[in-house]
Amino acid sequence: MILLMAPITSYAEGSDPVYDSMTLRSESMSDYMIKANRYYGHILSDTSSPESKRVLSMGAVYLTSGETLPEKFTVYLGKIKLFAYSLSKRKWIVIDSQPYPSGIRVYTLPWKNSKSKKCNSITYTDSYAKVDLTADEMKNCVLHFWGKTASIDKSDYLFYACGFEFWTDEAAAGKFTATSGIDTKNASGSQTVTQLYSSRGLTTQTYKRIQWGHTVPNDVYSKYKTSTLNALFENGQLEPGLYTGTEPKGTVPVDPYMKKTKLNDVITGKSTLKLKWKKVKSVIDGYEIQFSTNKKFRNKVGSIFIDKPNAMAKKFKHIKYGKKFYVRIRTYKNVGRQKVYSKWSKKVGGKLKK
Repeated sequence: MILLMAPITSYAEGSDPVYDSMTLRSESMSDYMIKANRYYGHILSDTSSPESKRVLSMGAVYLTSGETLPEKFTVYLGKIKLFAYSLSKRKWIVIDSQPYPSGIRVYTLPWKNSKSKKCNSITYTDSYAKVDLTADEMKNCVLHFWGKTASIDKSDYLFYACGFEFWTDEAAAGKFTATSGIDTKNASGSQTVTQLYSSRGLTTQTYKRIQWGHTVPNDVYSKYKTSTLNALFENGQLEPGLYTGTEPKGTVPVDPYMKKTKLNDVITGKSTLKLKWKKVKSVIDGYEIQFSTNKKFRNKVGSIFIDKPNAMAKKFKHIKYGKKFYVRIRTYKNVGRQKVYSKWSKKVGGKLKK
């Protein structure tokens, strides 16, 4: 008969564990984390790489620096969820939800070795996985686990977050450190392109804890209602239609509520062009002006960025788009490591003077 330990739910952190995951100092760290300066959570990258097509939630449990491996011990892993902030829905949504990690393996450290092996003993219930381990099995290793990959919608998803439940038996309590992260994957979901963030370290205990991490910069944390993830972890349902595997049409995040501008005047000369547009009263970081000889902007498209939010005009010389052209403009704001755009203005056509 196998006895499974039932967890006790407890939140030992502050009033917002999601915020704490990237701002408070690590409770504990492994030798590897110390070498990597992982005293706090770090936003490492974004999804802008053309190779980034999918995202994968993940976590790891390390032996805490200065501790000794118990001869035998047990790690329990509960539900793991992956979230994205949707610009079109103006809220956080669930893009992957599993009752326990889909993959659980032991990896040899350092990570660059990329060697892994199956755990000798894993027992699954309806709501968690029980992983029995030994000192020999975990020597110079880390317990690594993950959910399932979800498609990246670069035209809609602005930020990402992950949360998972973990606890241990008494033999492992206080001896291990749990961290979380999110990997971007290629179209097949097999090759890692980059890691979006690494969280601070939490100490393992005999009661259930939730390890969080996210890519939201501190200065916009409240604006995008990131604290709502705490409730979404407990009750949020998986969004439908996210596993088609098809490439989304959009390539940049567009905020439908962001103030857009319009072109007031298009003055043409001999291979010269001057544009005037309406100034936007809300806070922005600049404008993007786009040209094309195709009225649907499907080919021969050129873009110019104006990084002056107070600008209202721009003159261009030596135009190379032929006699007839089309032009449009939109605003943008820098959010974290990427630009978020307004919708395009109405396009205006023009002809260069002879």
